Amino acid sequence: MIDVLTKRGSGCTEHMFMPAPNISVVASASGPVASPSIEDPVPAEVHAVIELFANQLAKVSFPDIDAGALRRQADELRTEAKAVARAREALDAALAMLDTRRATLTETAKRAVAYARIYSEAHPDRHALAAAIAELSGPRPAAAASLTASGKRRGRPPKRGAELFDAAASTPPPDEPA
Repeated sequence: MIDVLTKRGSGCTEHMFMPAPNISVVASASGPVASPSIEDPVPAEVHAVIELFANQLAKVSFPDIDAGALRRQADELRTEAKAVARAREALDAALAMLDTRRATLTETAKRAVAYARIYSEAHPDRHALAAAIAELSGPRPAAAASLTASGKRRGRPPKRGAELFDAAASTPPPDEPA
């Protein structure tokens, strides 16, 4: 930013070789620039730049940069942040509705299986139906869940217990020939 101020022909309306005053940015509570807050998406550094251009550089204009342009862009950023917040709220509501509908569907499916089981019990001649219902409603055995399609168990082998070491220690050593 300093490079822009010192270049000749940059479009600045103030003399380039004026001594630079000691700049201290103090946020004014009653100023036209919104004070930074926790929910304000405009960074504090940008607020300081806007304050600088609103106060000490109020009569200075650079190409496409002045206090008004900075304020407009800050307002546009706030508008977009509000749109994002609304979209997040809508997403949260949609996700909650999705969870509710998933839970409702799961409960309805459980009821449907219960009705089908009652129907199957009333019609014992329908063996394929009984098998399908049993497959839907019965929990899978843990051993079958750990097998792959080829029948091999996946994963790390189970840990061996300490009893193997205890058995080896309790066995007397073979007699050594002397």
